[in-house]
Amino acid sequence: MKNFSRISRSLAFGVLLVAAACSSTAQEYPSRPVQMVVPFAAGGGLDLNARNFAEAVSQNLGEAIAVTNRDGAAGTIGLNAVASARPDGYMLSFTPAVPLSSEPHRLKSLAYNLDSFRYVCQVFDNIFAIAVPAKSPYRNVDDILADARKDPGRVNYGTSGTGSIPHLGTSDIEATTKTTLTHVPYKGDAPMLQDLLSQRLSFGSVLVSSITGHLDSGALRLIAVYADKRHPSFPNVPTLKEAGVPVVQASFGGVLAPARTPDAVIAKLEAACKAAVASPKYQDWARKANQVVDFRSGKDFERNMREDSRLKAATIQRLGLNNP
Repeated sequence: MKNFSRISRSLAFGVLLVAAACSSTAQEYPSRPVQMVVPFAAGGGLDLNARNFAEAVSQNLGEAIAVTNRDGAAGTIGLNAVASARPDGYMLSFTPAVPLSSEPHRLKSLAYNLDSFRYVCQVFDNIFAIAVPAKSPYRNVDDILADARKDPGRVNYGTSGTGSIPHLGTSDIEATTKTTLTHVPYKGDAPMLQDLLSQRLSFGSVLVSSITGHLDSGALRLIAVYADKRHPSFPNVPTLKEAGVPVVQASFGGVLAPARTPDAVIAKLEAACKAAVASPKYQDWARKANQVVDFRSGKDFERNMREDSRLKAATIQRLGLNNP
């Protein structure tokens, strides 16, 4: 009994030491630069968003935030690095939802899942749209569907890749309207846009913020957006639901931290993120880039992610894209 009592006291003392260490770490956080991993290549819209956001967050945290790119495998390489990092708040991810809400359903071998992270905050919405060349005869969604019904498979569309948000969203259009379209997947938006501008594609399904220059020049037109609300920079472009097609393909993103990151650290990060999103400099950048800002708390971000995962699972199962 004496030995048991000593062991119990030792265990209790150990728990107190761990709790004290965690409390001290949270109070001191951050005491050195923070790394923010972007799981896609440098130079794209997400990367630019991350860098502008990180600058705003660093001003509120009082420490520098270094943005690093760990791209590859549809974002899963970068997210896996963060999931396996030490849970102390010094390695975060700035990511769209798809590597977490979609890819685990496609790739069963992934080492992470929804429970591998803590959800710091939602920062942005990525609004995708149907875009056509300036000389396209298509003026609305009905024009595209009417053409598709006349000659199933003749109407083709380009996306940034198989399993991407545009691919999943457009497949939902096919399923809902009982039409057949031909999907042409590319390795990113850039090569797809070349063919779209050359009118080798009937339409492109693309992130609005990535084609700002082509929209400003008039080279491309928007037909409809996949979101549940209109893009604030293009209020005259309807949603698919408003166009009579009951399809919404959400795309959003924000900041993730490894699971078991202390509550106090998450609270500091969430507060800094909220202030960063509201900062005039970040808001001004987002407005010019046609990037939709949509701050949500960590709890709401997690709720949105889990619901999106449920919806993505159904679409991926229907398309037979779920790999062993």
